Amino acid sequence: MNTTLNCTAGAALLCLVSSVTHAADVSVRVDARDVAAKRVHTDLTLAVRPGPLTLVYPKWIPGEHAPTGPLESVIGLDIRAHGERLAWSRDPYDMYALRVNVPRGVDRLEVSIDSGLATDDGGFTAGPSNSAQLAVISWNQFLLFPKGIDADRVSVEASILAPAGWTIVSALDATQGSGGAYAFENSSIAELIDSPVQMGAHPKLIELSGSAPGAEIKHRLSIMADSADALQVPDDFAAGYGRLVAESGALFGSRMYRHYTWLLSLSDHVAHFGLEHHESSDDRTNENALSEEDLRMDVAGLLGHEYVHSWNGKYRRPLGLLSPDYQKAMDGTLLWVYEGMTEFWGEVLPTRAGLISPDYFRETVAEAAGFFDTEPGVRWRPMVDTATSAQSLSDAPTAWTSSRRTVDYYDASIFLWLDVDAELRARSQGRATLDDYVKRFYAGETGEPRLKPYVEQDIYATLAGVAQADWRGLIHRHLDELDTEPLMGALARSGWKLAYSSAPNAAVATREKRHESTNRRWSIGLMLDKDAKITDVVADRAAALAGASPGMTVLAVNGRKFTAKGLDAAIVEAQTTRRPIALLVDNADFYTTLALEYYDGPRYPHLVRIEAQPDTLSGVIAARVH
Repeated sequence: MNTTLNCTAGAALLCLVSSVTHAADVSVRVDARDVAAKRVHTDLTLAVRPGPLTLVYPKWIPGEHAPTGPLESVIGLDIRAHGERLAWSRDPYDMYALRVNVPRGVDRLEVSIDSGLATDDGGFTAGPSNSAQLAVISWNQFLLFPKGIDADRVSVEASILAPAGWTIVSALDATQGSGGAYAFENSSIAELIDSPVQMGAHPKLIELSGSAPGAEIKHRLSIMADSADALQVPDDFAAGYGRLVAESGALFGSRMYRHYTWLLSLSDHVAHFGLEHHESSDDRTNENALSEEDLRMDVAGLLGHEYVHSWNGKYRRPLGLLSPDYQKAMDGTLLWVYEGMTEFWGEVLPTRAGLISPDYFRETVAEAAGFFDTEPGVRWRPMVDTATSAQSLSDAPTAWTSSRRTVDYYDASIFLWLDVDAELRARSQGRATLDDYVKRFYAGETGEPRLKPYVEQDIYATLAGVAQADWRGLIHRHLDELDTEPLMGALARSGWKLAYSSAPNAAVATREKRHESTNRRWSIGLMLDKDAKITDVVADRAAALAGASPGMTVLAVNGRKFTAKGLDAAIVEAQTTRRPIALLVDNADFYTTLALEYYDGPRYPHLVRIEAQPDTLSGVIAARVH
């Protein structure tokens, strides 16, 4: 599309050519034929005008909530005008900004970028994005553009070369042209960055039904994996996601997209996460993630979360999280809405759709409640600070997570919104629920993607329109108060309470299976990775009191080589013998034996009904579409 620019703003650098030739302001051609070798070459053409120019690399990526643009992936750069190489220099105070002087008579710059893709763990698009069989191309990794632009108002022509025989899928329509390149529909830079490309040798495209309201809107699951076997799904798989589409439509009452595509990548060699986009989502998880029912329920939570973001995050977004030029710092204070409400509905809607069983949903809530019940960090750091500090906490090491807190506003907000739901029901004598708030706050016309920012007061005003209450006071109890009283109180108002037993928690067991980890925080207070390295300890539990700390590796339990099964047997044995559990640990090449004084046996969190209290939690997860 041709975009009319405001030539008095920073985007004036692009105005001259656009106004004369109607050509796109930016063209980008990504050569990803060597992506399996983790090398990508990009050719850019930028409309400019003569004089000093600052080019910037995208820093603040929507949905990542931190300045995480993977600048280190640039391993080669060449800037030319009329074929002549131009000198450039980096801003010493802003690593994302490059200075260049555009000669007289030049209205276009040609920029070549060589990129070396990540091989080590990293957050979101800074993490590994490909294997030998598939890749996800996030456009923000392969762009430079003039500083000060509004990315919504800069037009771009984009194309990509994929490895021979690979299929490509994106929310943007693509047509294969000469030389094997796929040309995408014209868009703005913002739309392009919001539309990653999934490509791979083993594709499976599933068209969904059940999309009313808006039955004409297409929904599809694009699944790519490292093997054809990983693409096998049960016969009712598509029907379940069709119900998710229907339940979401019933909740929100509108769809702020022309079509929607989940880009699900199954590989053990890419970073695992979900990243929201308006008409698609970039979802990455284990290669075997669809092979078993419990793993599929875990995937449903991931896909449900990112889908809800199309409304909550892409359509309605906190004003502080806008960064039109990808350079402006974001304010994460309202992430308890952006991510917290999304986490709530991202679990509730798949449960309403039958993709997650009610029992598994309750186990997920119990796991979260049990986490906060044993988290020392809640005694000094309020929940709102985990949102405000997201830009530093997101990449914080796992060591000392329980004491520091992490970005746990995700899970803490589940209880906040359960409390809001319970209050709405109480104030309206059961006539109103959180669903009614959602229909008001996210109201709009089905169709084109759009953005409608909000501030905190808008939330309270909308809630007051459903039922009168001190909404700010109720919500800020969760945000500002220390410890877990508001959280556990919300659970009780929903008719349930946290309890512990020796029976394993199904959600905990599934995550252990996925990550090959061991989580015994509720008994001895110890968490280990697949290599038996201690990732975290609970400060006031037996392991920490005995001297265990993150970074140590457990070699043996009671004199025998460590296994999770052996550790569990030792926990059971100690309950009878009343003898300490002996852990032989490697602490930076020095061995020591720790004596854990713990005699209460296996301990896992679960939800138990409060019979005297109405069960509104079951009402929250009950299907709306039949």
